Amino acid sequence: MIVLGIVAVPLNTLNATGTWRRPSAYFSALGVIVICYSALTALPFISFYFAGALGRFSFLKKRINPTTMTWIYATTLCLSYYIGRPTSDSFCADYGTFIGNRILSPPEETYRIVPWFMSVPVDVAKKILYGGVPTPWADLMPMMIFWSSFMIIYGLLMLSIATLFRKHWIDVEKVPFPHVLAAYELMVRTIPEKRVKFTLPFLLGFILGIAVWIPTICIELFPWFPDIYGWRWEANVCGYGSHFTSPSEPLAAIVAMGRIGKEPLGVAIAYFAPMHTLFNMWFWWLVLYVIGAQIAYTLGYYTGILNLAGCGRIFCDGIGITYGEPFKWTSVFVGGVWGLTIFLLILSRGYIRDTLRAAFGRGSFKAEFEKGEPISYRSTYILLIVCFIVAVLIHIVCGMNPLSSILTPINMIALWFASMRLIGIGGIYWRKTDKGYALHRLLLWPKAPETPNRDFILSAHFNTWMTDAPDMGDAIGGNFLTAFEAYRMASLTGVSTKSVFKVLVASIIIYSLVTIPTWLNEAYTFGVTKLQGTWGIHGCNGVMVRSGSPDTWNVCPGTEPWIPHFVAGFLSVGLISWLHARFVWFPFEPVGFILSIACLEWGYWSYALIAWILKYITLRVGGSKLYEEFGTPMAGGYIAGHMLCLIPGTIISKIRFFFPF
Repeated sequence: MIVLGIVAVPLNTLNATGTWRRPSAYFSALGVIVICYSALTALPFISFYFAGALGRFSFLKKRINPTTMTWIYATTLCLSYYIGRPTSDSFCADYGTFIGNRILSPPEETYRIVPWFMSVPVDVAKKILYGGVPTPWADLMPMMIFWSSFMIIYGLLMLSIATLFRKHWIDVEKVPFPHVLAAYELMVRTIPEKRVKFTLPFLLGFILGIAVWIPTICIELFPWFPDIYGWRWEANVCGYGSHFTSPSEPLAAIVAMGRIGKEPLGVAIAYFAPMHTLFNMWFWWLVLYVIGAQIAYTLGYYTGILNLAGCGRIFCDGIGITYGEPFKWTSVFVGGVWGLTIFLLILSRGYIRDTLRAAFGRGSFKAEFEKGEPISYRSTYILLIVCFIVAVLIHIVCGMNPLSSILTPINMIALWFASMRLIGIGGIYWRKTDKGYALHRLLLWPKAPETPNRDFILSAHFNTWMTDAPDMGDAIGGNFLTAFEAYRMASLTGVSTKSVFKVLVASIIIYSLVTIPTWLNEAYTFGVTKLQGTWGIHGCNGVMVRSGSPDTWNVCPGTEPWIPHFVAGFLSVGLISWLHARFVWFPFEPVGFILSIACLEWGYWSYALIAWILKYITLRVGGSKLYEEFGTPMAGGYIAGHMLCLIPGTIISKIRFFFPF
């Protein structure tokens, strides 16, 4: 694991081009792939290829088995979220932005806001800009100790919660986790013994995945190669593979037609989601945004919105669909995310009661209920409580007030718990820092203080950036997701959950200790101005001007009044959750309802709609048999083919970094 962590960081980050409005730059991704808001990562798939190849040697054949492949999946998935996208975004947005604060703020200001142990002195920080200097390990040591400890504590906290709900989600509810199903399609075909054959559907998908992505690699590498997918800057493209409309296009007459997903990988990912979830995604996108926004426009709202490009239609303050009157959809769905967590807990109250009985009781019930669990429920609760207390103390030591220090881990747990459900069923999540503002705006700072202090700035940063994406915010969400998906894979392969738990604990500790010094050494060697995704260190003082800025804080998740919209979203999700649990025939469910806003913001509606149509045809023609024997192998094969292309892409990108062409 140590070697893997040290090697993976530069392999993923030393790239010549960034991903901003450049989907083709994901041709060398080892962590998060081009559909970044899916949280699907490449490293587990790539590892299966290498493990399968090594398994062809006789002395390794028996050692490359379902057990070791499950362990490989768990540890590489964990590492994937530490390294993130094929840039330095993950490192920059975590602790790197505090180095940037030392560089971009006056000395007296940065020392007032950022504690000495969260960053380095100003003179040491400035050396990271252009590199070419020895890595100042002595000056970096306090910072590395703090952030490694922070990652470990929060990683173990999220692991304890995933372990607590493992039985309920994996064994009882059978939450599918589409990413795991896709990875499993490749895993069973790369295990040397008892290998599943490369069936025709899998091979068709596999060939398509390679054939579709090869032109993307050529677009990235060769300026003369025709831009057949419209991936270059001038084609109105977003970095995650969506097209954003311009006012001159015919579709621009539709107010909500902001982004349209056009990367076929998105359809393959969506195909693994349940039919009713896919239906709810595109149905609510159509009803709430396309129809709702068009009606609002005719009533006088969104003035001038047709003159904006797709991104502005979605995000612009005041008139954008997600922030503007009358709906303020961001506020609504932040309330919906909170509602999903609260009502999931309410609907799981019987299970939670049973875990407490098992944790503090004795006898046959305890023995039977804990069968198959990685550790006892008593140990799980102890780990959860200890990590929570330590997390609170860490925030207090940083300079946050006690109430904010308590609310911060609660906020992270609640928001990530809901996101786990979104990914676990829908295969994507709602990537947006706006989710993190609501709790502190409700209970502590309705308005930002006129002179932001350390307490406020750090509270704002921790609660927004660290609830944004699994690959951002010190991999807090990534470790949560890794635990659930590793347990799901273990259920498919029949591997002991106890052994998976041990791998997860080791991975969290080792990667938290290894990835930070590895990237810092890289940054001081090459300079952050030469690394992609480091704008938050040398160009944008993210600590001060992002979440902690009054201009941002006072309008997220919405301008006043936003609480009624928040409550409406909370109650709507609660009602849908109850009706969905109560009546089998009820067509609506909360996950697809919430993810409809991701369909709007990221253009995922097109993937959900196409996947729903394809899945509907599959089930109507051949039922579940055709779906299992043709549909899922083909979708899994497509994803596997895409991932295979990333191996030569990674090699070429490293050559290109050191020898530009």
